[in-house]
Amino acid sequence: MQLQLITTPQELQIAIDTAVKSAFQKVTPITQDSQNEQPITVKELCQFLGITEPTIIRWRKKGKIPFMQIGSRILFQKSKVIAALESKKKGA
Repeated sequence: MQLQLITTPQELQIAIDTAVKSAFQKVTPITQDSQNEQPITVKELCQFLGITEPTIIRWRKKGKIPFMQIGSRILFQKSKVIAALESKKKGA
């Protein structure tokens, strides 16, 4: 652990800027990945996971995997589905 003595307003500003930059660098990659990710259909998710459509529908209805609905279309984000399945796996 490092102790830093701040004696001027400029040093305080530098310390704040450094801390904020560090915090944003830790969070930004996760946020950017999920924002830029294109949603996929049920069929595409089936192919990706190697499971059947009824399984996807059952998992969605039970709340096991996250989804979004646009009109009558059901879409998924791969990263969110993977994260949900991994968290269920670790909890089991």
